[in-house]
Amino acid sequence: MIDLNEGDVHLSCEPGAGKSTFCMNIARTAIESGNSVIWSCMRAPDPGRFSIIFEGVDRSQLVNFKIIEFGDYLPVVEDVILDNLKLMGEGDLLVIDDWCEPVGRPKKEVKGSLIRILESSKCGVIVSSSAVGNASGSGPKLIARGGDLISRNFRTVMLHRHPRRESMRVLSEESGESLLTMGERGLSPV
Repeated sequence: MIDLNEGDVHLSCEPGAGKSTFCMNIARTAIESGNSVIWSCMRAPDPGRFSIIFEGVDRSQLVNFKIIEFGDYLPVVEDVILDNLKLMGEGDLLVIDDWCEPVGRPKKEVKGSLIRILESSKCGVIVSSSAVGNASGSGPKLIARGGDLISRNFRTVMLHRHPRRESMRVLSEESGESLLTMGERGLSPV
């Protein structure tokens, strides 16, 4: 679905399109491949959704999944993430779900924390945020958050609802678009 060999990813999504679910699907793949995952987020993933997506994963593999909750301010856990990243390597995954608030401009110190974390990482990184409306009236209806600092350091991938099919999502990046279907176990390629 997303090739992390092409670079770290900023997953920017239409609100409610399934960014956390999509990231959980990628995390499951990493765990099943014998890798470690650090999942950092404002609030821990919904336990019901987590249980469904990770159903069938061997418990011995799940010990390699760490959750670090940061509330509304990523810099609070920056040192904790950095300490844990020292144990991570190639093939492992860091997910920072909802790295910034869904409204307003991301705070400079939050963007700085995100970049310091990225620069210390030797593993794949996916950060997610809600896209915002493009007030300029030209170009796409939704744009990624974080401005130039984020776009220079991450490959931006957009996830949005299909305009005519409720259970479908469109994943867009520079190389093209792909269709995903939303099912009980998350998002999967069509």
